[in-house]
Amino acid sequence: MASSLKRILVAYDFTAASRNALDQSIAFARGRPIRIHVLHRVLPTIDALRSLSRATGRWDEIGRFLVDYDVQQAASRSEELAGLVARVGGGIEMDYSMAEGGSVADVVVSKAKSFKPDLVAIGSHGTHGVEKLVLGSVASELLQRIDNAVMFVSSQASSFTGASGEAILVPVDFSDHSHRALAFARVIAELHASPLHLLHAVERLHSPFSPRGLTSRFEEDEALKPKYEEAVLDMLGETPGTVTVEEGSPAGAILRKREGTRAGLIVMGSRGLTGLPHLLAGSVADKVARFSEVPVIVVR
Repeated sequence: MASSLKRILVAYDFTAASRNALDQSIAFARGRPIRIHVLHRVLPTIDALRSLSRATGRWDEIGRFLVDYDVQQAASRSEELAGLVARVGGGIEMDYSMAEGGSVADVVVSKAKSFKPDLVAIGSHGTHGVEKLVLGSVASELLQRIDNAVMFVSSQASSFTGASGEAILVPVDFSDHSHRALAFARVIAELHASPLHLLHAVERLHSPFSPRGLTSRFEEDEALKPKYEEAVLDMLGETPGTVTVEEGSPAGAILRKREGTRAGLIVMGSRGLTGLPHLLAGSVADKVARFSEVPVIVVR
């Protein structure tokens, strides 16, 4: 668990989502001693077309062409990245590297081991746009393989700046993961002088005697909601912010509350009290990261 935010690793593939991930990282670093490293994975065309060229019986000719093409593409990408770093300015410490071979998750995990970032930033829809954070996607694999907090930013997300009292939404369920997420949220809140909004969602109980098949826990026990509110307030402590306890599915409650509070950032744990594996298809973190209109940081 990071007690500070000093290093950010950005997985960059030149898509709109990865550009937004970089922009958010720059917003965190502006005016602060935060170092950003931009990592680009080179995808060799020669690997993708190797079988085709062999099928034509012209491997030598096609292979040489593809090797030359890949060299040119790598040089072009390197030039673009260098220009991107040069344009940032503002006293921000930022550099870049390019990696070949292995999957996106492989190169990010490898770089994370040496760079030791407090946060890994990635576009939630990269070059494989059909992968919407389901089991087996790059995002899911990253959360299973690294201990760092991971920030997912969609192509539609706007950067969180903390301007005009913009809040940070922190869903909590009293698990160790949500306590670690809250600690990370406090770090960002201090950087931006932003208030926190803690949300605890209580799922309704299934009941064959209810018209909708669900029954309210709060109606069955009127003292329950105040108890939850007191517990969430205890978690908030002296940190500036507010708390909400409401009934509903966790993912739905988080997305509705984000819109209702106009929070500019969501920080949440990778799993809750159930201890289920990270980002299982249909999980709370999966749904929130997929449908959120603001950056989502998932904390291990």
